[in-house]
Amino acid sequence: MTSSSPFPDAFPAATDQDVSMQPGYYFEDSVQQQERERIFARCWNFVGFAEQVAEHGQFLTVEIGGTSVVVQNFQGELRALHNVCTHRFAKIQEEKCGKRALTCPYHGWTYDKEGTPFIPGNAKYFQLDDAGRKARALRSFKLEQCGRFLFVRLAEEGPSLPQYLGPYADILLHLSEIFTDQVDDQRSLWQANWKLGVESVLEVYHVGLVHPESFKNYVQARWEIDVGEGFNNGVAYLSENSAKWWDGVRQRLKLHQSQRFPNYDHFFIFPNLAIGLSHGCLMSVQTYTPLTPQTNELHYRIFMAASDLEAGRQAAVRKAVVENVTTFNRVILGEDQHIMEQVQKGNAQMSMAPVHGSNEARIRKFHQHWHHWMSLASGENAKRD
Repeated sequence: MTSSSPFPDAFPAATDQDVSMQPGYYFEDSVQQQERERIFARCWNFVGFAEQVAEHGQFLTVEIGGTSVVVQNFQGELRALHNVCTHRFAKIQEEKCGKRALTCPYHGWTYDKEGTPFIPGNAKYFQLDDAGRKARALRSFKLEQCGRFLFVRLAEEGPSLPQYLGPYADILLHLSEIFTDQVDDQRSLWQANWKLGVESVLEVYHVGLVHPESFKNYVQARWEIDVGEGFNNGVAYLSENSAKWWDGVRQRLKLHQSQRFPNYDHFFIFPNLAIGLSHGCLMSVQTYTPLTPQTNELHYRIFMAASDLEAGRQAAVRKAVVENVTTFNRVILGEDQHIMEQVQKGNAQMSMAPVHGSNEARIRKFHQHWHHWMSLASGENAKRD
């Protein structure tokens, strides 16, 4: 949908009174374009895990604010480069991940770690000298790592990753050590704005009606919220049955349970990274990537804690546990998807902003961060609050 009334070049910074987003912010083309420039280009974006690109030639690709990015391993060095050939502009790596040279499938231009192309037939057809080839180098982007978590920033200037993460840096280092056994990796297309995807995981007020036979039984009707000092966290206390089930799993599979996070602990790192932990034994990592103003891609990965079991031991038990947790997760996310797609349709019919209660403080925190980044003029960078 094209905006009938243009949004301002600079969004005003939100106050406590006007933090909620207007309905148009969830479907206007002009808003998405400014989000690309002011949020996704300037923020650190989670793109994947170090083990995905541990070997020479391994790569992963992501879309960040409409820009295709490839993270590629060059003889042990990781680089983040624009995933578009500078010859005739085909995508270079077409898969989400894999192992191959950074070679364009159209005419074979092959790029080194600096993004400089080797050009088949250069002497005969192009006659580009070293300076000419370097002028055709791929754009490079900032790439930093926290534990196994990889982040990319498109903008040249900005805070370092530790500065951006603040207190979450220590948490990600801890999670990197504990949750090493990946058991699921899925993507789904939502007919809803990316911000609605984020909001679906930032409150438990909806659990009783949206998840009556799933998440409602998983946790108690008791939760805590922490939105101070750089955090956007939530804790829901596991039901007695859920805690007992996980204790049995931990003992049977000899899992290295995180003692720091014994409940259902949830963290959100702006702009679109959500991490949920179950009893210190399971981790779900979710991102909501904007595609169009009214669609986003949910990408989620599930990891179990590391185990002391020898390979092949308790295989049947492990298989049953994996099937249980992956199915359970898909059911919950499917229920979230359904209701948020209805909210997307409702947004197009409203002119007033939504209202958020104190039990939805994490959404208000998300909106505050959104307004803060959107209000910054070109060249400015946000400080972590």
